[in-house]
Amino acid sequence: MPANESLEHQTISAYLITKNEEKHIGAALASVSWMDEIVVIDSESADKTVEIARKAGARVVNEPFRGFVEQKNLAMNMCKSDWVFNLDADEEVTSALRQSILEVLKNPKTGSEASIFTVTRKTWYMGRWILHCGWYPEYRERLSKRGAARWEGEMLHEKLRGQEKIGRLAGDLLHRPYADLGEHLEKMNLYTDLWARVEKNRGRKAHWTDILFRPAASFIKMYVLRGGFLDYGPGLIASIMGAWYTFLKYARLLELSRNSKIFRNY
Repeated sequence: MPANESLEHQTISAYLITKNEEKHIGAALASVSWMDEIVVIDSESADKTVEIARKAGARVVNEPFRGFVEQKNLAMNMCKSDWVFNLDADEEVTSALRQSILEVLKNPKTGSEASIFTVTRKTWYMGRWILHCGWYPEYRERLSKRGAARWEGEMLHEKLRGQEKIGRLAGDLLHRPYADLGEHLEKMNLYTDLWARVEKNRGRKAHWTDILFRPAASFIKMYVLRGGFLDYGPGLIASIMGAWYTFLKYARLLELSRNSKIFRNY
C-alpha cells in the first residue's frame, strides 16, 4: 500500500489501455498513483507512452489492439487487487472521487451491496468544462469487484456488465479528450469510420433522409434541448461538431453501402 495511506482497506488496481498517449498519460497515472497497482496494456505505441508509464510505476504489457472490449478485459484480468478501476489515458481521478473510492474500500460489506460503481465524467472542451450539451453528467461504469464484471459490447459501445447491483461514486472523473479542434476532427474521422463499418456488417443501411435530418436533430438536441447554449461559445461549437459527427456517420454508411439512389445517379 502507498505510504500516504495509513488506513487498512481492500486493495485496488487501476487499468488502462493505450496507444500513443504521451500527451495525456502522465496526468492520468499521477491521479491514480495512490492505488496499489497500475496495469497498462499498450498497443504498439510509437511515442513515449510506455516509457512514461513505466517511470510512473505501472506494469506495462505490449499487446496488439484487438478491439476495446477485448483489450479492457485483458487488462482487467491482469489486475491482482480486490477491486479494479478502469481509466482512459485522457482522464484524471479527482480528490473527491478518490475519497469516494476509498470509502468503498474501507467498507468490507461493499462487495455484497454493489460490485460495480459508476462515476460522473466531466469533459474539458475549448477552454471550459462543458456542463450541458448532454455531456454532463455523463455516467460511466468504472469501478468493479475483481471477477464480478466483464466488458461487453461492440467496437464503440463497450460497457462494464455484471450480475450485481450497481452503485454510484461521488466526485468527478475529469476528461480532456481533445487538445484542439484538429484533434477532435481526427478522432471523429476515426470513430465515424469504425461506426459505419460495424453498422454495415450488421446489415444496416443509410438513407438520404438520415443525411438531411439527423445532423439537424442532433444540433437541436445538444444546443437547445440539452442546454448547450448555457456553455456559451464552446457549447455552440460542441453542438455543431456533434451534428457534423452525426452527418459523417451516416454519410460513411451510405458510401459503404453503395446501393443508394444517390450513388446510382453518379
